[in-house]
Amino acid sequence: MKKLLFVIVFALGCQLAGTAQAAPPTDFKTEALAATQQLAAVVILDDARLLPVRRLTQARLAQEEEMRQLYANDPAMLQNKLRVIGQEYTAQLSSLLSVAQYQRYLAAAPGVLPAMVAPTLLPERATTANALKSGSVPKQVSSTVNRSLSASKQPKL
Repeated sequence: MKKLLFVIVFALGCQLAGTAQAAPPTDFKTEALAATQQLAAVVILDDARLLPVRRLTQARLAQEEEMRQLYANDPAMLQNKLRVIGQEYTAQLSSLLSVAQYQRYLAAAPGVLPAMVAPTLLPERATTANALKSGSVPKQVSSTVNRSLSASKQPKL
């Protein structure tokens, strides 16, 4: 009887010690909310798009944290993974935001937005976006790019 009681107490003690050592899961709600509010101020985000953008930002933060844990010993791979996550975030934002909001997002000066929501473009899109901002792209190319951007951002019903 004493042995059985000892085994039960020991098992419960081990279980409690194991759960106490495990790090609590982080859901990044607070960070995502703060970043989304800063983004909303820059792109003039309407209420209908606020919640989807916050959820997307929260998912990005969770993905980045997972990559930081997985590739803590490989800084080069970590940077590549974080860049890809940023590019995917920027691409997904293009489908959530209106064309005008997305253009304001791309045109945001570096340092205006926190790094977790700053635009991360693919190399070919980065040069086109920079050229559009500076006005050095011929009008015909500019209008073609704008048409293709607006066609891909039709509201989903």
